[in-house]
Amino acid sequence: MEESESKKIVYSGSLIAKNTVFNILGYGIPLIFALAIIPLLIKGLGEEKFGILSLTWVVIGYFSFVATSIVMLLANTIVYKVFNISQSLQNETLITIYILALSIPIVTTTTGIRGLLEAYQKFGIINIIRTFLGVSSFLVPLLCLAFTDSLYWMVIFLVVVRIIVWILYLYQGFKLNEELKKKLYFENNLIRPILRLGGWMTVSNITVPLIVYMDRFLIGAFVSAAVIAYYTTPYEVISKLLIIPGAITGVLFPTFSASYLTNPDFAKKVSILAAKYIFFLLYPIVLTIITFANEGLNLWLGENFAENSSLILQLIAAGVLFNSIAYIPFTFLEGIGRPDITAKIQLFELPIYLISMWFAIKKLGINGAALVWFIRMIIDSLILFYFSEKKLFVRFEFRFKNKHYFIFLLVLISFFIVFLESAVLKFSLLALTLTMFSFLIWKFFLGEDEKNFLISRIKINS
Repeated sequence: MEESESKKIVYSGSLIAKNTVFNILGYGIPLIFALAIIPLLIKGLGEEKFGILSLTWVVIGYFSFVATSIVMLLANTIVYKVFNISQSLQNETLITIYILALSIPIVTTTTGIRGLLEAYQKFGIINIIRTFLGVSSFLVPLLCLAFTDSLYWMVIFLVVVRIIVWILYLYQGFKLNEELKKKLYFENNLIRPILRLGGWMTVSNITVPLIVYMDRFLIGAFVSAAVIAYYTTPYEVISKLLIIPGAITGVLFPTFSASYLTNPDFAKKVSILAAKYIFFLLYPIVLTIITFANEGLNLWLGENFAENSSLILQLIAAGVLFNSIAYIPFTFLEGIGRPDITAKIQLFELPIYLISMWFAIKKLGINGAALVWFIRMIIDSLILFYFSEKKLFVRFEFRFKNKHYFIFLLVLISFFIVFLESAVLKFSLLALTLTMFSFLIWKFFLGEDEKNFLISRIKINS
């Protein structure tokens, strides 16, 4: 490798690391506020209202223009005929849905403006704004409780926060590139490629919210709005672990776009390293959460939540581990300009997933929903890796070695921990498993350069 190319890769690696830290802070700080504020919101609003509020977070934060428009058109049917909502909350919920319509253009255009800043690698600015938005999403409803417990007033203020965020992103975009204000014009020759690329992205923007969040809407329809809180509360917290792969892939998207054609070996190397380190970071966290799910929920939200949500927390935590690793192939395919592949995968999964979720919730309630979600995470990650390997021209040859026996034993111990009741036994087996995990990583999965780097960092900090 030539010296100039080597320097370029080192620079890219350091930039990726720095921007990843920015992203982790941008997602992580709101998580701290969420852990503190969610119990207060549940106590102040009650479980049913909090369940409805969690649905508004979904709509105002993630649903696309088309998906949200459909919800608005069917609002009356959803509130009065589909959802099992207490009669006293039906009118309030309906007004809340209509208010959410105000956020549609804001939500859909904010992503595009933020993408401009990402292209310029301005992740510091992005995450300052992201932190403000994330903290406000939990803090604003809590502040509203000081004078009202009305859901639609909370949503009004949440929409105002979204408008402020939109203005901040736009201001930073203009500040970054003054030419944007001077040369805003229409390019006819860009219509076809934008529609070709954007068309598949639009499909994803419609299908992804349906796949990711339809479970809670089905729970509201088949069980009750009150039960949504038992499902969404552990989900909202444990899914925040996705800040780690999200932080990494948010930086890797422009990296994949820039390097795939000019330096495919670098794109391949970064993909493998990212997937490996995401697993190394998250496995100990996920296993600890699964082990002490009941105790943790009891301490955080009380015995009632611990009884109803422990299994859900365990299944979602395991699913998040698979989902986190799948972020890498998903981002790679999107980054190299093949959103059609991910969109087709989602279209294939959507009807199967919704039908499975439908039957699971009717038969097993919220535990069935969590089980189907977990299974989808496994299948989805396998499919994404298959297609990304084809694009990277990577062929993994598997030969059974001694380290694989250790991994198999590790999986068995991890599975067994779930069924233990004694806290002492749980802690002992957890400590044993994590010790074995650390040994496996150091012995078999870290290269000499990685070991030397870690040793040097430990010596510097000691």
